Amino acid sequence: MFREMEMNIPPLKELMASIPKEELTEEVYQRICYFYAWEVSHLLEMAHSAERPSISFLPFTKSGSQFIANFWLNDLTIPKENSYNFHGQNTSQWKYAGCILYQDGRVSTHH
Repeated sequence: MFREMEMNIPPLKELMASIPKEELTEEVYQRICYFYAWEVSHLLEMAHSAERPSISFLPFTKSGSQFIANFWLNDLTIPKENSYNFHGQNTSQWKYAGCILYQDGRVSTHH
């Protein structure tokens, strides 16, 4: 059954534009592409487990020497509570969440 879903997923080009060009080697570009495709497909797949899914995927932001692109899937039918993680993110509606992290030429995902 088709569900209405809120989605805020940047196009790959926009995501890549949030990393300085001098940092984007071919290897870094390919790794980000791989993780982006995997995470977007996983977010869409996991959305089936939510009654009222809302997907957010943010461009990279710089934090010290790290570039972090956060993503999450919320179920908006779950009551929002004061439940925050170490990063100050409200996790009360989360079904799935993580980030793509780029630092010192390495790309990884964290959940």
